[in-house]
Amino acid sequence: MSTIHGLEQELADEICELAQDLGIQLTENPVVASAGVYVRGPWSFCLAMNLGLRCGSRVLCEVLEMDVRSLEDVYNAVLGLKWDTLFDSEMTFSVQSSSSDTSIKSNALNLKIKDGIVDAFKRALGRRPNVDKESPQVRIMARVHRGLLSVSLDTTGVPLAMRGYRSATHDAPLSELLGAGLLRMTGWQKLCRELRKENPERVYFSRVETHQNRSAEQQESGKESAGELKRRIPEAIVLSPDLIDPMCGTGTFAIEAALQLLNRRPQLDRAGFAYEYLSVIPSSVLKQEDRIRRSLRAQELSLLDAFKKVAQYRRDAMGQNTPSDAVSPFLLCRDTDSSAILAAKKNAENAGVTKLIQFEKGNVLGLEVHAPAGVVVMNPPYGVRLGEEEQLKGLYKEIGDTLKKECKGWQAWILAGSTALGGSVGLRPTRRKKVFNGGIECLWLQYVLF
Repeated sequence: MSTIHGLEQELADEICELAQDLGIQLTENPVVASAGVYVRGPWSFCLAMNLGLRCGSRVLCEVLEMDVRSLEDVYNAVLGLKWDTLFDSEMTFSVQSSSSDTSIKSNALNLKIKDGIVDAFKRALGRRPNVDKESPQVRIMARVHRGLLSVSLDTTGVPLAMRGYRSATHDAPLSELLGAGLLRMTGWQKLCRELRKENPERVYFSRVETHQNRSAEQQESGKESAGELKRRIPEAIVLSPDLIDPMCGTGTFAIEAALQLLNRRPQLDRAGFAYEYLSVIPSSVLKQEDRIRRSLRAQELSLLDAFKKVAQYRRDAMGQNTPSDAVSPFLLCRDTDSSAILAAKKNAENAGVTKLIQFEKGNVLGLEVHAPAGVVVMNPPYGVRLGEEEQLKGLYKEIGDTLKKECKGWQAWILAGSTALGGSVGLRPTRRKKVFNGGIECLWLQYVLF
């Protein structure tokens, strides 16, 4: 299962939750790898992952793993597979490969794998499938890394990151997959799962990163002693259903937060997956697709139930004076750009979650909160061009000042485009996680505000 660099553990945790929710026993626990997670289970779980995961991009079925030293080794390994049992010769296919080994170039690797597949079909059937680089029915993914060749069948097709609700765009939109994964890091999914219980109890985020398990580099840059740091940082963070994105853009954070709260799986209404073209998946398994869809849909919350659960949690778990029939939106999208607000509204409407989200035009520096606890998430500009980063440091400093003044009792998470920009916030991050937004290496920084 592939994902974005930095979200591997979030994906592994989500896989375990999905298996638990469907009562599926995995053959082995998920194993975290680079930009992906390895998992073994029944074929039905392959379908379930495509239908139900938020933090994954493609569900890949590995069909070959072998040590190779040359392109000839690659060709012979691929030729030895019974490809006619994996997909039909009438299907079109493509090969997408990469190599980190200097002795095997990616372009040549692609051709050798294609030749091996074609020749294997000719040898077995006397005919071959056609190549379609634009819209193949079957997609083969391959990689050579440190002499190890891995070849997989893509069971997904259109990447799972493309949810289908974002018809309106704006400058540098945050991907749906990345937004969902970053939200999990805030503890939002933990709160959402608790809210689905009959009597949800107060939920706390796991203890923030301590001085002892911070990196040596972070420790050297700090000015406080371990004792001072421990006294200042709360032991635990109360998770609240109040969430604000004060620089919302196309609304990805709020929309993904709403979908997680409602437990609406992102691809449940999608028609057409690549697994439909693969002979390797038994037809008896494909017939289970409707049952899996129904099972996942039965676990969703209605909008009315979501409002009731949030009101119940606020009243019983957090001790707030909240009427049981409160229906005010508790997710806030805010932006200075009117076109961004319109795009966010349109996308939320497509996703069916507008009633959970309040939209308003406003500057992040004018942010005010009206709840004792909650989470602020934001994706400020990065300044990727030369000189832009220096100009943005002032904005990051003003964001930090606003959070410290207005958001006491809350936690804030900022996706910073560099260590320098993150340092300009002027607050000490209690957690930091390296993730990639497109090709940009970023830091997802948590600030506990007190």
